[in-house]
Amino acid sequence: MLRLLPVENWQYGISDALNALFNILFEQIDTNIINIDSIGQCVPVRSARAGIYTILKSLNLSKGSRVGVPLYCCPVVFKAVEAAGCKHCFIDIDYTTCCISADDFLRKRNDLDAIIAVHMFGNTCDMHALEDVAEGKPIIEDCAQSLGSMFKGKMTGTYGIAAAFSFRSGKYLSVGEGGALFSNEPIIMQKLEKTNAGFSRPKLPEEIKHLAETYIRTKLRTRPLYGLIGYPLWKFYNKKVDYSAKSPIAFTQSYISDSLTAAKRLNNLDLFIKTQRHYADIFTHELGLPSNMYCPEIPEAFYNRYLYPIFLDSVGQRDKMIQYLHNLQIGTAKPYHDIAKVAATYYGYKSDCPVAEQIADRVLVMPNHYNLEEHEIYHIAHCIKDGLKKINN
Repeated sequence: MLRLLPVENWQYGISDALNALFNILFEQIDTNIINIDSIGQCVPVRSARAGIYTILKSLNLSKGSRVGVPLYCCPVVFKAVEAAGCKHCFIDIDYTTCCISADDFLRKRNDLDAIIAVHMFGNTCDMHALEDVAEGKPIIEDCAQSLGSMFKGKMTGTYGIAAAFSFRSGKYLSVGEGGALFSNEPIIMQKLEKTNAGFSRPKLPEEIKHLAETYIRTKLRTRPLYGLIGYPLWKFYNKKVDYSAKSPIAFTQSYISDSLTAAKRLNNLDLFIKTQRHYADIFTHELGLPSNMYCPEIPEAFYNRYLYPIFLDSVGQRDKMIQYLHNLQIGTAKPYHDIAKVAATYYGYKSDCPVAEQIADRVLVMPNHYNLEEHEIYHIAHCIKDGLKKINN
């Protein structure tokens, strides 16, 4: 498995670490703000999950307030809601976008004090529909996967009362950890800054330790060490520790090194998105899937194509495809495949989100990130096409 293709984008080299260390030691760059084009000045935070917590606390919601969250999303969102002293109300998703359903939101609206709109896979929620249903209730945007995506000409993150972005390894910028918060409302921005300022700032030894750990983890998640060491370790870890237990929220300010590297990578964001949209077009053209087997870009949206999910007919077919591609040294993932179980076990989910459960049982993602070469994307597409024929025979 020397050439196993990693499904996620992990990108952090020795030059990134040395550049960050130099700036930490000599304080060359202001890291108290981070600017994202077409959005504005943002507050750097330790992670998107810490950012969701910070937003909820800044809204001064009373203890026990009910927050609507899509069942199909990263469960660290559930943990952030719980840490902020709020209660969950799970909302189903739209089959076409895998984002939160405005129709199910409408059915549950009267029980809610706020809602978190997660832009899943880089696809966009129907923000106008959500705004119409919300009737003034605050909408928080989780843009961990949608940096650069747009809905009706506006960037995700600029619709709701506040938004959280992620720069974590495996996400678009892949800088280690880190994220950012934004709000169009000056009063909310001041509250976000004040809440974040209340967290301690990592000290120099912690910064250096984080730099080293980020570099080592990246080496283990990229070729050739991924297939030899990283993948077996990741597989073992995921068998032993579930989503809820393995994703704690660190309540500190952002590592300076993460903010510095993110600011540098943001200069190339348009190129990254252009590349991944091109790769998505290759998948769409080469696979020729019906619209119920992938996520076509809806006309009023612009997807960053962070991930390109496809949907198999059953759990069994998906697992056969995973094994088939693994034998061809192509890594895959089935994101949040056990989310209903996690939500029921830890957060009181009552099995009222059938579309989300169906997507979790069928979804499969494969490598499509901008660090791959075009010929590798064609190879992956042809392998998937051949695999679909084999598992359907």
